[in-house]
Amino acid sequence: MSSNKVIDIDSISDLYEFARFNSKPAFDDFDVLNFKDIRQGSEKMLPPHRRNFFSLIFFEDQKAGRVNINEQEHQNLNNAVLFQGTEHIFSFVRDEEVKGAIILFSASFILPYINDPEFRYPFFSMLSQNLFYLSEAEHQEFGQFLALIEAEAGNRETTKLLLLALLEKSKSLQATYAQEEQYVSKKYLLTRRFKQLVNNYFHSEKQVDFYAGKLNLNANYLNEVVKSQTNKTAKRHILERVLLEARNLLSYTDLDVAEIAYALNFSETSHFNRFFKKETGLTPRTFRQKNL
Repeated sequence: MSSNKVIDIDSISDLYEFARFNSKPAFDDFDVLNFKDIRQGSEKMLPPHRRNFFSLIFFEDQKAGRVNINEQEHQNLNNAVLFQGTEHIFSFVRDEEVKGAIILFSASFILPYINDPEFRYPFFSMLSQNLFYLSEAEHQEFGQFLALIEAEAGNRETTKLLLLALLEKSKSLQATYAQEEQYVSKKYLLTRRFKQLVNNYFHSEKQVDFYAGKLNLNANYLNEVVKSQTNKTAKRHILERVLLEARNLLSYTDLDVAEIAYALNFSETSHFNRFFKKETGLTPRTFRQKNL
């Protein structure tokens, strides 16, 4: 695991250590976990991190907690599936009563059948749709696949084939979404891509010019489009994402204010203090005390 501000997690075992999961992967490059088996003693909140492997997270019922990936914070994830690739920056606050399961696998696990998971399965890509809500029929199918994979978790080849079948089945979700996207305006899609980029780079990049460059656009035009779609400037979106992470880190970690300022790439703790007080009316320490 590296010491970058956004934590890079190299393996499934490293994730379990990081999250204090009382579990051992079925294989070095694969595991399946039911949420009910990881509650006891595990971290309630995981700060922003990037995983060098893939995650398929099935939320059968999530009433509390939240998940941050791509362009926004997701809550109340019921009958939903989230696909996380190796480029995503991911954080969450865990619901103690969440129901569902997680499949974790490295690219090596699905060799020799698939060489490039993100090419074969675009829902793992950073700039594609990664969260899908399931119909009742899709919910039943996902549940059946997950039950089979859990039952065969110790059998590497059988599990591999079941996982591939589930991933192939999941492509229909992407196809349905692509059809719906045809009726969405280009400005809406551009705004969504901007938000996705913000969620992945806000720790280090807080200027609109950076995101405009990533999108091959003029910064003024990007700001105009984003404001027309959201009634907020591009800069406002960036600042609100930084503020959300600051609130999360103050509420759910033991990091001191200086460490949080460093994690969010403020050059001085005093700059972070001024930013936070301007946005909330409270100093970071006062905010933390009120939320204990």
